[in-house]
Amino acid sequence: MTIRLLLLVGLTLGGVSCGGMRMRVKPAGDPAPALQHVVLVQLDDPKLAEPMMRDAREAFEAIPSLRRWDMGPRVDTGRPGLADWYTVGFITSFETESDYRAYLDHPRHTALVEKWKPHWKRSEILDFGTPAR
Repeated sequence: MTIRLLLLVGLTLGGVSCGGMRMRVKPAGDPAPALQHVVLVQLDDPKLAEPMMRDAREAFEAIPSLRRWDMGPRVDTGRPGLADWYTVGFITSFETESDYRAYLDHPRHTALVEKWKPHWKRSEILDFGTPAR
């Protein structure tokens, strides 16, 4: 339990490196993001996961309205009932809905989607969060 708590605190307060992917987080004490955007993608070739995540990382670092983000390949934990169809997942967080809309329209985001969408066999996109503030 203590190790899990320390890991959670470490991931929350700072950046994390895993397979070359880094999460950007504002300092502790900032209000929680209002909107979460989750994208799960099944690629036509699983070997494309690393290059797609590399491109996404470069795009995300250039988008100022993006408050926090993380990404990674699907992890098979052996737990029944979990989605197992996707190759890679992305989570992006925004302080306001207008920040989210700025991200959607940002040239780096649109270029990323245009480049990689032809390689998607399937995708699921989920948006959730607190009411607009």
